[in-house]
Amino acid sequence: MPATGIFVSTTATVKSTLTGLGLKPVTDPRNVRPLTVFIEAPTFNGFNTNIADFTYTLRVLGAPPGNQDSLNYILTVCDTIHASDGMAVVAGQPSVALVGDQSLPAYDLTIRLVTSRN
Repeated sequence: MPATGIFVSTTATVKSTLTGLGLKPVTDPRNVRPLTVFIEAPTFNGFNTNIADFTYTLRVLGAPPGNQDSLNYILTVCDTIHASDGMAVVAGQPSVALVGDQSLPAYDLTIRLVTSRN
């Protein structure tokens, strides 16, 4: 049975928007690597069974060792997402992503998206 519903379609919308910005979004943690944007599972508040206010963390991943070149890449991607029409960025903070035994420089952006069932 294929995955369906408001949660899957909203995540697909976020992924599609990031792809349209020329970025490489991933939703499966097995595919996380430098120079991608990992879309973490959303949290949400429901107003009723038809409307949900989703909050996503987008983890922008840079290349090790986390030098100025990596930070410039990360901040440029953050700016691209922040300036886009399809993303309501409400917060951001630097972080480190642990992938296997490697630490990747990262930046976590919090976005919000309200959607409804058709």
